[in-house]
Amino acid sequence: MNYSEILSLSNFYLEDSYVLSIDEVARSLIFELEAVLTKNHPQYEEPKNGEQYCYRKVLLRFFSADSIEWLDRRFIGFIDSTGDLDYGNIDSFVSDDGAYILSGDWGRVIIRGGEVEAVITD
Repeated sequence: MNYSEILSLSNFYLEDSYVLSIDEVARSLIFELEAVLTKNHPQYEEPKNGEQYCYRKVLLRFFSADSIEWLDRRFIGFIDSTGDLDYGNIDSFVSDDGAYILSGDWGRVIIRGGEVEAVITD
């Protein structure tokens, strides 16, 4: 199943969201994102001048995981026109048989078990 079918993630568009950092701590994996909110999100606002989307700072948290397996890790940063650093997007995010499988320019990871949530921080 695609992430958009997970209720807590259904109003985000991760393919055009930017990964700002990735932290792994005790059975948790946390992506800090400059995330795109869809028009259906309750905190959606019209995009700022010069922006295509409504962006918000979001923590995408996987917690209480049974295991976190990195198949590939590449933390190569990109600098945008404003000088901000990011690690690309979440190009693929599917849930299959109790596991979350994510990939992007930053690598590929499988998180087995546990829960996922997206928390807006700004």
